[in-house]
Amino acid sequence: MNVDKDNYLSSVIEKLKMAQNNEQVESIISTAINGIKHAGYTGMQKTFISQLQLWIEELSPLDWNSTQWACFRYALIYSRKYSANELVQG
Repeated sequence: MNVDKDNYLSSVIEKLKMAQNNEQVESIISTAINGIKHAGYTGMQKTFISQLQLWIEELSPLDWNSTQWACFRYALIYSRKYSANELVQG
């Protein structure tokens, strides 16, 4: 299962690399999380979000163009907002 989780995270990251705006970032992350829920891996949601956040936090802005960097930063904000909402909703 770890390989599947890693592959899933990698596929989401690849999609985020291609995102052009905040709406696309939201769609990519929401679709990924809904995919996890739909597959019945609800416990994996927090792990997925944590791993995604860690990956983004370790990025250097020098390695990306301005659009990619802006989308990655927004993905971090959006994922944190999602995490906070999940805590409130239980």
